Amino acid sequence: MEDFSRELSEYTKLIFSLNDPVYYTIVFIFLLFVVLFVIFKYVIFPLQRKHLAEKQDLELKNIRLMALFAELDPDPVLRIDIKGVIIFSNDSAKQLLPGQDLNGKSITGIIPQINFPVAEYIKNDKSKNITHSFNSRNYSILFRGISSLDIAQIYFHDITEKIEYEIKLKTLSKNLQDKIEEDRMRIGRELHDGIGQNLLLLKMNLIKNYQEVMLKSGSLNKFNEIINSLENTIKELKAILFNLKPSVLDEMGLGPSLTYLVNKISEESNVKGTLNIFGMDKRIDKKLELNLYRIAQEAINNILKHSYASEFSIQVIQKNNMIRILISDDGVGFHAGNKKAESGLGLINIRERVESAKGNFKIDTTPGNGTLLIIEIPMELN
Repeated sequence: MEDFSRELSEYTKLIFSLNDPVYYTIVFIFLLFVVLFVIFKYVIFPLQRKHLAEKQDLELKNIRLMALFAELDPDPVLRIDIKGVIIFSNDSAKQLLPGQDLNGKSITGIIPQINFPVAEYIKNDKSKNITHSFNSRNYSILFRGISSLDIAQIYFHDITEKIEYEIKLKTLSKNLQDKIEEDRMRIGRELHDGIGQNLLLLKMNLIKNYQEVMLKSGSLNKFNEIINSLENTIKELKAILFNLKPSVLDEMGLGPSLTYLVNKISEESNVKGTLNIFGMDKRIDKKLELNLYRIAQEAINNILKHSYASEFSIQVIQKNNMIRILISDDGVGFHAGNKKAESGLGLINIRERVESAKGNFKIDTTPGNGTLLIIEIPMELN
């Protein structure tokens, strides 16, 4: 026992000896812990609490500011929580459904188009635009998630007048197209019955009464030049009449008229055209036939004027009361979304004709790879 006490006393003296490095190591570690404790307790932890308090204060101010702006906004504004429950509605929003208290209701019960995961949109600060109507008014609705507040703001903008204006423009465009076709028919009829017949009678009269006279006088070559000039004029007039109102369209329908048009372009230009028609076993509505013919005619004119193509192709497919037209070329193409290229008069006319027929129109193009027009129009059988 005495030996153990003596050994313990020696070890203690050794450890606490000022000449022993272990002593300094222990003191250093102890002081380091003390310094770290003081830093965390009096510096870091207070800064964290201050930052958290400032963040909460800022969020509170943001909420108050958003509430103030929403309250003063003349357009309806709703605010929902992460569960999709309405927690705020300004005075304008309350007029969407008069007599109902919107607060506390599920947003999907008010706007069924919000059928996406609300919580995910809020956590990822995602936005989405939708449309919905209340009390015969149409609204563009912006859903905007705010992750920092775990809420979403829903902004409404009345677009009723805009939609009504667009409908009026489409109606005017359709009426204008109908008027243009009526004028084309009238002008074509007058040219055919008037100038066309007069030129034909003039040619026949010259041949009947003056061919022998010219032969005897030795002026037959000059006479033949006059006759050839008349024949060319009649031929040009027929081309004009066909463009104004192709008679084959009335007599035989869309397929034969497009065949004639494509063959005529291939013969008279350096651009070779091909036509394929699938499923069109019966005649369709005459107005729709004319509309589709004008679309193809306008597209071909665009190809000839702008594409620098050597070939073009037209495919007409009828399936399930839907007509699909694919018009492609191997020309220079252009950048998709190029406003200048897509605002050309030809494409505008095509788009207006498609929209007037309640169809869809898409352009697929890239520079150097040609252009593809995709047109889908619902149809009615005669």
